Formats: sequence, C-alpha cells, structure tokens
Amino acid sequence: MPFQVLVVDDEVDVLAAIERCLRLRGFEVATASSSLAALALCEERTFDLLILDFSIPGIDGLELLARIRRLSPLARAIVVSGQLDRAYKEEDLARKLRETVEADAYLSKPISCSTLVELSNTLLGSDTTSDWRKVAARIVAGKGSQIQKAKKTAKELKKARK
Repeated sequence: MPFQVLVVDDEVDVLAAIERCLRLRGFEVATASSSLAALALCEERTFDLLILDFSIPGIDGLELLARIRRLSPLARAIVVSGQLDRAYKEEDLARKLRETVEADAYLSKPISCSTLVELSNTLLGSDTTSDWRKVAARIVAGKGSQIQKAKKTAKELKKARK
C-alpha cells in the first residue's frame, strides 16, 4: 500500500508540481489549497506524511500542523517556505520547527523533486515512532499549548521577511 501524503499550499502551480512529483514516485497524494480544506481532509482520513507551506492564508502552516497533530499525532511533517526570516540558517529553522511543532524537516522553496522524494522516503522509512503511545499522549494532552507555541513561532519567523 502506498504512503498517504497530504500537500497543502495556496500556490496552485506549486501544489500541482509537488503532487505530480510524488505521484510519479508511487505516493498516494491528496492536496489542499487552504488550511480549512486540509483540516477537513485530516478529519476524514489519516496521512503518513504532511507537506505544509508555512505561508498560507488564514491558519498558517505551523498552527495548521499543531492542529493536525491532534488528529494524526504520528504523521511525519515537512514545512516548506520561501519567505521565512533569512537571518536563520536552514538547520536552525529545522531545529526550531522540530522543537515547536514537531515538524520533521524544513525545506526552502524552490524545492527540487529529487530532494523532496529523498527526504520523504527517509522520513517514512525511519523508525522514530517506536514509542507511539508517548508521542500520541504528549500531543493530544497539549490542550492548545502546541497551537499557542505554533502561533508564537510563526510570528517570530515572519517578522523579518518583509
């Protein structure tokens, strides 16, 4: 059974390119061009991997990830953006996102198909969910704190992009 992937991006061309890239490599892909559509899909089914644009209208990618984590605590997640604070190194952004919303990786746009597929295969092939009960309990018991952390981090990362 192919891995289930949800791709969320408000840029139609980017969304289509990522979807095509992953489908051609054997992934089952669902797409959403808004946070609300993504949440609706996550209420209907589970995904193995989430690829979320940081800068989407309404609920930004970090808050969206925190909300999805309550529905699918074990899904792996990649946050992508071309607009985050350039003062941060990519490794520092990845670490900050991992600590704040448990994102597994960060990629700067534009993203190459080969990089995305390689990272997706790495994330889905690694056994980092061996203690799934602890992961799920921590996320579900967050009672909104993850969402608040996501909002705070998003605000901090956005401030220097103008």
